[in-house]
Amino acid sequence: MAGGRPDVDRPPRLSPRVPRLSSRVLLCPPPAGCDGNMPSAPNARPLLRLGRLELGPGLRALQPGSAASALVVTAAVEVPESVSERPYAWDVAWADAVREAGRLGADRRTAQALAAGAGPILADGTRVVVAAHGEVLLARWLPRGAAVGSVRAGPLPHLREVAAAAARRPAYVTVLADREGAVLIAHAAGDEHPARRVPVGLRPGSQRDPHPDRPPAQHHGERHVTGPEPETGGERNAEFVAGRVSEVAASVAAHIVLGAGDQHILDAVSGHLPGSLGPVTIISSGPVSGGSDDRLGAEIGAALDEITAEAIAAVADLAASSAAGPEPAAVRGVEAVAEQLAGRQVAVLLVAADISRDAADSSYRIGSHPAQFLVGGSGTGIQVPLEDGLTWAALHQDAIVVQLPDRTGPLAGQPVAALLRRGRV
Repeated sequence: MAGGRPDVDRPPRLSPRVPRLSSRVLLCPPPAGCDGNMPSAPNARPLLRLGRLELGPGLRALQPGSAASALVVTAAVEVPESVSERPYAWDVAWADAVREAGRLGADRRTAQALAAGAGPILADGTRVVVAAHGEVLLARWLPRGAAVGSVRAGPLPHLREVAAAAARRPAYVTVLADREGAVLIAHAAGDEHPARRVPVGLRPGSQRDPHPDRPPAQHHGERHVTGPEPETGGERNAEFVAGRVSEVAASVAAHIVLGAGDQHILDAVSGHLPGSLGPVTIISSGPVSGGSDDRLGAEIGAALDEITAEAIAAVADLAASSAAGPEPAAVRGVEAVAEQLAGRQVAVLLVAADISRDAADSSYRIGSHPAQFLVGGSGTGIQVPLEDGLTWAALHQDAIVVQLPDRTGPLAGQPVAALLRRGRV
């Protein structure tokens, strides 16, 4: 079976010449793009700020089957909280997962592949590994609490929590700015690709500052704040930096910009960012050093949690308001969602955290193609668990998967709803 990393679609280059926006500042940590066929352009902005789980070639080529040799194993193991002998406890936990996979019927090679996908402890959270036919098909780090420790075996991987966590960790760019210059850090969605450091460099035609000790406001300030344009370019410098931010963001399909350093400089840059990208969310003020955002992990996580929580709330409101009328742009209930999945019309799948309680209500199957999720009755296809089949079909049409804590709001008592790419077909 072929393996590999998914390709990342590249959006068109963005122009920095747009109306001004003000940057926003996170005063405290939070408490814890859809395609062009969406109903209206303003509604697409929250979707641009959510991530999606992209399936690699190995998962896309996976053919679910009912034989024991076709079992897919998904293991979720939490990093031990104890600081002492963590590596040993980690190895023991994965050895237990391997034994449990064998007990559930997985072949020896597939069970042992779980430990190979675990790797060393690189983060504080939960490691999820999917294996089949003796190969690792997916390995991801999730934030602590995003998934409970478990080992599952079945015809499909269990990806609901992984896909929901991917929605909360979209691509982003960090701007580190001070009077000496700016550095950009590009982060692709997920944890498959390392961050990329991009120095902004000097604006073409800029001159060395004859007065390097003057305030930063006179280097990057707006004209109505600082008076006449400073010799070093001022507003033109900010526009140049914003253009570089747009280029780097496009390279990782990011629509979120975080900033650390001199707030005045970040404000000036923010004023030149496109509406789909800005404003800059300032996560730290004051000096920046090292040209890296590695030490800002907590601040970055808090900012992404807040930004994606707002986006999810907006998407939920949109789904709730779009579920009425003769040609609704959202549907509720397993059967209605299954119909839209089969037509590849689902842009966002919204699932209740307790969806597993509905698993016994009917039988569910995957049909002739991965997006064909069938409900009830007998017929062709492979029988699958409810949440696994829904998630599998959604991911095979590049949908965003959002998990909601309860069944109020857009779910209206149902276990699942879907925001469509267009009105009902």
